[in-house]
Amino acid sequence: MRLIVGLLKPNSGDIQIFGEKLTRKKEQLWQLRQKIGFLFQNPDDQLFAPTIEEDVGFGARNMKLPESKVNQRVEWALKAVNLYDFRNESPFNLSWGQKKRACLAGLLVLQPKLLILDEPFANLDFRSILDHLKILESLRKQNKMTILFTTHNMFFVEHWADKMLVLSNGNKVFEGTPVEGLNLPEIKELIGSYDQIEEFIKKSRKSEV
Repeated sequence: MRLIVGLLKPNSGDIQIFGEKLTRKKEQLWQLRQKIGFLFQNPDDQLFAPTIEEDVGFGARNMKLPESKVNQRVEWALKAVNLYDFRNESPFNLSWGQKKRACLAGLLVLQPKLLILDEPFANLDFRSILDHLKILESLRKQNKMTILFTTHNMFFVEHWADKMLVLSNGNKVFEGTPVEGLNLPEIKELIGSYDQIEEFIKKSRKSEV
């Protein structure tokens, strides 16, 4: 993900993004990052401003948009992630899930074509996961955004993803639909499954009886 947005330089090979070869030139990276929103796994790595409203508006102001347009986008983004009522609060006083949503709002003001999410559901309770899914599904359908996400939880791959890419030691071992991939014995063996965990627990408990 850091390679795609130009934060890291590849040791070999080329990266194609939006049909264009990534060169990591400043001008190209500037244009690219206006089309891509990158959500870090840890929201504390992304938040920095005194208030949520200032934090969310930073990217739009950095694009030199008129202040009226910035305010319009910030209001829309905060409402989209259900944080408008917290706009004057410090982002560091939020819960983990709220911080994730504040970071997401900061990306939405850029109106990106592609959202890249690093473990978006990690460390969230079920209620927060549902809230995030509702927001992301709305963005995907209504705003026509493509969402690329990493996860160790196969539930989201199986039930939410349209395509999956499996990496092992930096190499691609599968690319296709979740239905295809999750039914391959070699992929099941590589990533594990709920069935294996359930079977282990049942055997462990049975041996204690």
